[in-house]
This record gives sequence, structure tokens and C-alpha cells, in this order.
Amino acid sequence: MSLPFETSHGLSSFVVSPGAWIMHKGLTFTKRKNLTKRYKDLYEVWYVSTQLGDFSTDAVDELSFLKKQHPKWFKTFSKNLKEWLNNASPIDWNYLESQDLQGKLTRMNFKQIIETLL
Repeated sequence: MSLPFETSHGLSSFVVSPGAWIMHKGLTFTKRKNLTKRYKDLYEVWYVSTQLGDFSTDAVDELSFLKKQHPKWFKTFSKNLKEWLNNASPIDWNYLESQDLQGKLTRMNFKQIIETLL
């Protein structure tokens, strides 16, 4: 899915919708060779899902819609996130939490949003 946008200079184009972007991150973070980028992707899933007010609410709602539209992709999305949660070591959690410079991302609230998304 994509959304139209217009720059301050009047150029028009499209960007990936936030729900589709979250799904993409959940589908692809496992393929990252650089582990640091995996943690960044997981952080971004949390950030877009929780820290942007109405934008986050809309993104989570859209992901629910995409779940119905693309059940096979959503199954992989769910599997990837569940496997990460089930296998994350204390060091993994430290790396993930360190992505958030404001200190709002905790293991508990990350698990809560993933449960909500799934």
C-alpha cells in the first residue's frame, strides 16, 4: 500500500504506508546480515507502532487490515517476531533497548506491542 504526499516544493509522489512498512520490517529483519540493523528494524517496528500518536494507531489498524489481505505474509511476519521473542538473549534485549535513546523501549512494552500486532 502507498500514500500520496507532496513536498514543500510542490513535487508529488507516493510513500509506503505505515502498516505496510511495519509488515515489511517484520518480514525482512531476519535476512539482515548486520545484526545491528536487525535491532534497528525491530526498534522501528516498536517506534512506529507506539510513539507517534494517531499515526501509530492508524499504522496498527492498517496492519490488522493487511493481516486479512495477505495472510501468508502475515503468517511469516508473526513467525519471525515470535521466534525472535522466544530466542532473544539478555544481550539481544540490551542491544534492542539501546536503540531507543529516550529509554522508553523496554522488554515489557516491546512484548506488549508485538502481542497487539499479532
